[in-house]
Formats: sequence, C-alpha cells, structure tokens
Amino acid sequence: MYAFPSVHFSQNALNTAKNNGVQPDFMYCMEMLENTGIMAVPGSGFGQREGSYHFRITNLVTPTKDMVDTLEIFKEFNSKFIEKYQ
Repeated sequence: MYAFPSVHFSQNALNTAKNNGVQPDFMYCMEMLENTGIMAVPGSGFGQREGSYHFRITNLVTPTKDMVDTLEIFKEFNSKFIEKYQ
C-alpha cells in the first residue's frame, strides 16, 4: 500500500534546501530517515506538480500496532521539522 502525503514547507525550509542544493522534499525525507529510520521517496524523484511537494511511503503488511507506533514516530518528527524551520 502506498501513501502520498503532501508537505507544506515554510520559506525558511525552502531557502535551506535551496542553499544546500537539494529539493525541499528530498531534504525532508533525508532528515526523516536520519532521525527516525523511516524511509520515504521524495516526490521530486518521480514527478510532482510545480510548487507542490509530497513523498511516497510504502506500508508493507505489518501488525497494526507496528504501524500505529511508526505513525507516532512520524508525527513527532514532523512536529520537530516544522519547529526547526519555522
């Protein structure tokens, strides 16, 4: 099962990505991997509308508890990312 969540970046996050020579969604996915171990594919890697950002994440069949735990970890990461680049 695939999910394609949209990501809305602050201007600070957009500027940081540009200054580092990467797409914002790539930066987001790399920080997510480094901080949580959750692997996702940035939308810029396979096409997205200009000015929009998303990533693709795959859920292999796992116990519901594992998925709920992973979503909690993702939620915490996302909150910290937003705070970091506000």
